[in-house]
Amino acid sequence: MAMKTSLRLRIVVTILFVAIAPLTVVFAWSLVDRNVPGRKWTNVRDALDEAAALVTTDRSEESVRAENARIAERHHVRLRIFRGGETPFADTDADAPVDTIHRIEQFFLGAIPTETIEQIDEGLGPLETRPEVVAAARGAPVIGCDFRATLYCQGVRVATEASGTRVIIVAQASSHRAIATVYLLRWQLLRIGLLTLPVAILLAWYATQLIVRPLERLRAQALDHAAQARRGPELQHEDRDEVGDLAAAFNTLLAALDTKREDNERFAADLAHELKNPVAAIRACAEQLGDGRSADPERAAKLARVLGDSASKLDRVVTHFLELARAEAGMPNEERSPVDLAALAEGITSVLEEDARCEHLTLECAVSNTQAAVVHGAPHRLEALVRELVENAVSFAGEGGRVHVSVVSTGGWVRLAVEDSGPGIRPEDLPRVFERFFTTRGRTRGTGLGLALVKAVAEAHGGTVAVKSELGEGATFSVEFPSV
Repeated sequence: MAMKTSLRLRIVVTILFVAIAPLTVVFAWSLVDRNVPGRKWTNVRDALDEAAALVTTDRSEESVRAENARIAERHHVRLRIFRGGETPFADTDADAPVDTIHRIEQFFLGAIPTETIEQIDEGLGPLETRPEVVAAARGAPVIGCDFRATLYCQGVRVATEASGTRVIIVAQASSHRAIATVYLLRWQLLRIGLLTLPVAILLAWYATQLIVRPLERLRAQALDHAAQARRGPELQHEDRDEVGDLAAAFNTLLAALDTKREDNERFAADLAHELKNPVAAIRACAEQLGDGRSADPERAAKLARVLGDSASKLDRVVTHFLELARAEAGMPNEERSPVDLAALAEGITSVLEEDARCEHLTLECAVSNTQAAVVHGAPHRLEALVRELVENAVSFAGEGGRVHVSVVSTGGWVRLAVEDSGPGIRPEDLPRVFERFFTTRGRTRGTGLGLALVKAVAEAHGGTVAVKSELGEGATFSVEFPSV
């Protein structure tokens, strides 16, 4: 339930965020631009104050012009000093109307018409008659900003030089930032948002219904399926969309689990069969030993032989289980060392040649001596792998058959192949021969763990396994390991 609520919430939040994102961006943008007028106003005021202090000291005109330039550049303004008339004797234009944010605004808003300081100043009329100059002549500096296509801030101050000459100081600063446009856009988006927000809420509700409802139905079907003792009908979803793909994937998973369950059931039956005979033999021996009769040597030897065979069979089954479990876990904490796979295969083949099972078949081992067939692994595990493959081939080759073992090292890999001349494997059984609990031994009733152990040991050593077979033409099992 928590996941379902979370998914609904994520959908709603995502759609609402997309709906209000433009308004949020513009509001944040306006907050960034909000400080621009105050900063320009402060620059103008500070420049006026420093210029007023400059003209009241006894300096040469060259010194005044040089210091006027430094003040203008320090505060990024256009700073002029007039001694009567319309031509200033000190004039430095260090105004900086363009910055990085302005270029970003141009990218999103396009080119917005702007004016330069000179164009704005030309439209203000004669200097002496300007209202701000008249007001400043009364004694107090006049500073103000005007919002137009270009933000324009101007300050005027009337001061008296040390020589008694009256001067007019004009400081101007501008910014091409789209402050007015952004503020206007903010309120327009707010009005549009009052219309789009309800639509976004409806869209969010519809999206949750469209996405979450099919998942809820799929969840209900899965729970019903899980409650059944046996596999029920496949999960249904009519639409050909991602949820339909998910239902198909679940059906594939359920089919795989059902196959695994059937394998387990078959294995349980096979295992019961494997354990039933030795357990029955042990019980029979126990009953005979407990009947109170003295056992003659021949009878005692027979009972001992039966007990030994039964115990060996039980031990073999249990050992297979333990070895497979360790191999599938990756054989942790097992010591590994370089192992000559060719020598190992030759040794096992030589031993099996003396085995009674190999009396009536041909057992060969061919080794490529062009390159050392050394792998890094657990020696006893690799020995068990090779022995399992060869014994498996011997058991299927039959009387008069042939088993060929080969080891080839090339291209950084060592390949072990075991080929037999047995009846082969049916095509439908080939994909399953390395599965746990799967066996094709028929009446001999193998546990189905031997080849699964081969696969697990190979993969624990970074290797791969494969099988090729044609029905009636034998089978070839191969294992490849990275060489040292």
